Formats: sequence, structure tokens, C-alpha cells
Amino acid sequence: MKRQVGELKGMVSAICRAGGIPSADAEMIADVLVTTDMRGIHSHGVVRLARYLDCIRAGGIKPAAEPVILSESANSIMASADGGLGIPASMKIMRRLLDKAENSAISIATLNHSDHYGAAGQYAMMAAERGFVGLSMSNTCPLVAPTGGRAAAIGNNPFAYAAPGKKHRAVLFDVCMSKVAAGKIEIARGAGKKIPTGWIITKDGKDTDDPEDYWRGAVMLPFAEHKGYGFATLVETMTGALAMSGMMSGVHSWNMQPGRDADTGHCFIVINPTFFGGQDAFKERIDAMIDELKRCPTVDGVEEVLYPGELEWRREASAIADGVELPAASEKELARAAQMTGVHMA
Repeated sequence: MKRQVGELKGMVSAICRAGGIPSADAEMIADVLVTTDMRGIHSHGVVRLARYLDCIRAGGIKPAAEPVILSESANSIMASADGGLGIPASMKIMRRLLDKAENSAISIATLNHSDHYGAAGQYAMMAAERGFVGLSMSNTCPLVAPTGGRAAAIGNNPFAYAAPGKKHRAVLFDVCMSKVAAGKIEIARGAGKKIPTGWIITKDGKDTDDPEDYWRGAVMLPFAEHKGYGFATLVETMTGALAMSGMMSGVHSWNMQPGRDADTGHCFIVINPTFFGGQDAFKERIDAMIDELKRCPTVDGVEEVLYPGELEWRREASAIADGVELPAASEKELARAAQMTGVHMA
């Protein structure tokens, strides 16, 4: 079943408002979650909505909390989400940071006492849409085993970057440091499907293809072994140590501990190409980079080389034209959120 973008955003916004979230924040959440589904990243889309409401009801998230500025300079912000929702807090801090970036070569913001902020790429693209280079990252509760370990010790710590072109919309890259996002395991579970071996290992260190094992104490593995582990540690440095948020075991699971302040940390970095040769020249060079990537000859069975973000732009355009098709797990969680708040769901 496909849902029209405007209809889906309206439904998500209505559910948020009925759940005690202020109207402006509800619209931000609807925009971020639905845009993420439009781009095909269903693990971070509306599948998350009901769990946000669970956390609000359990007291772990304050639905009307506003970010608190802890310190600020001409090109930096250190803030607290004050135990509120990660998406609106991040959107508000990012907007403030982008205004600073107009007059600074490099600007940075950190946010602590936050919660799940959706897809990291959303905030990197906010910068790209203003003509800047954007980087976005967040820590999570421990979900990933370090290389050689068999217990969760560090988060899957998403990281994203985006850079604008002129002819091409933007380069966008958004990854977590585990081999796969936890949401994909959840979607496979909801669909009654197996997962590839190598995504997770059991608490005894054994391979498994059963997504249920993730809820029995299995842990995720870092991508590319020590490389993913190293990047996860970088993100922890920026979002845990620098942001003064929870760090590693000090970050609480919003999924498993909905009644606690997750104390998740985020970091946003914005680079203004005006100070590095000018925005127009930079965008033209991004276009040239993309064009050269597109000219790369392909291996047998591959029609074209895609640049980072191209698949997401195609999916988004298709969703605008034809609607968003949600996976079964997303539809199920959307229906649960509607039922929790008494909102009619078509």
C-alpha cells in the first residue's frame, strides 16, 4: 500500500500532537521521519514513531522540552536537549548553527541529554541546502562489539556528510558503524525473515541468521572489522566526550529503557566553501567529481555507477510522484502509534 507524502506527514504530525508534542515540533518530526522513508531508509522512518510515544509515556522523554544553550561563541554552540525529543532539538540547534556558518569558515555544535534523532543525513543535508558542507553524527547505547570482542561495548554511532552541487543536487552519505542498522533487524523480524549471517553474533560469539537473537542478547558487529570500530570511536569522541553527553555505557537505550533520559550526544559540523574559493566554484567542482564518477566503466551486470545519495534522490522523487510504500513493520508501528493516541488511520 502506498501513502501520499502529504497525507503521511499529516498523519504523523497529528499522532505527535495527540501524544503531547507541540505543533511545531510535531511537524519537524513528521518531516524528518517521512522524508527518511521517502529516501528508502525505512529503519529510521515512521517505524520509530510509536517508540517515541512509549518513551514519553514512560517518562524518559519530555515532549515539550526546549534546547538549553550551555555555551556559545561566534562559530560554536554547546547545548542540551534537556531530556527532550532528539529530532526537534537537533533541528533547532542546526538552524542556529547554519546562521552562524554564514560568517564562519567552520562552525560546530554539540547537543547532550538528547534522544534518537532519526537519520543523520537529514542534518547534513540541511547544511548542503544552504550551500555548505555538513557533517552529522550521534552516539548510541552500546550495540556493537569491538573488533575481537563478543559483548556490546560501543554504539553503532551514525555518521553522515553532504556537499552541494550545482547541476547535481548533492552528495549524501549516511552510515552507521555496525554492519547494519538495528532497524533493519527489526524490520526483518517484523516480516518473519532471516537475516544474513555476519550481521550479529550471539552472546556466546556464534554467527546467527535469526533476528530474534538480537532480543536475546546478540550484538552487532562493526563494518569492515577494525575500520568500523575505529570510526565508531571517532564518533564517540565527538558526541560523547566533546558533547559531555553519556558515553558508551553511559548512554541509555531508548528502546530497552524507555523510562530513562537516554543522554544521547550529537555533533554537527558545517564548513562554508565561501572561505575556500567560493560557493559557486565549490559546487562546480562537486559536479565535476560526480560526473567523473558517473563515467566510470561498470562491471558485468551493472548498468551504471551511482554517486553517494543518487539512489536516495531517485527514491524521493518517486515517492513525491507516486507515494511512499512502507514495509510491514513500519505500517504496524504506525498503526500502533495511531491507536495509542486515538488518531484515525486511513
